[in-house]
Amino acid sequence: MKVSDLYKQIANVLKKIVEALVIISFALMVILVFAQVVTRYLTNNSLTWSEELSRFIMVWMVYLASILTYSLGQHIVVDALIVNIKGVTSNILLLINKVFVLVFVSFVVIGAVKFLPTVAIQVSPANRIVMAHVYIVIPISLFCIGVLAIGDIVKTALSFTKKDEAVQEVVL
Repeated sequence: MKVSDLYKQIANVLKKIVEALVIISFALMVILVFAQVVTRYLTNNSLTWSEELSRFIMVWMVYLASILTYSLGQHIVVDALIVNIKGVTSNILLLINKVFVLVFVSFVVIGAVKFLPTVAIQVSPANRIVMAHVYIVIPISLFCIGVLAIGDIVKTALSFTKKDEAVQEVVL
């Protein structure tokens, strides 16, 4: 089995797990918010814990969904330059873009890991949840995006060599 096939299999398994977690977190968030609205409407008293928990679930959902959007190429990107440039130059810009993504997520992961001990001693007021459990999703999701970015960098770099080989075959 080639490394690229193993990478694709791992990426697909990761994608399925993340999709399931996003769906579950969305469903939980909807249930919690619905329960909050119903209780407030029926009893004129709100649940003290559901709003806070739904916020934490939303943080997890957003960061996990960012892995999916990156893997599908649906994240926000300014592509005005790349759209107007064709050929090898476009691929070079795409490669530079992926390297910048990798550098960015690396800095954020390092910063988030340094930040986690600070929030490990803090607990949420309503649910008494250790805040590190809420924020651990940031380095996890950005690490996954970094792994996907490395795969994109390798794929883009290999596309250069494949094109060079194809050009050499035509010339010969």
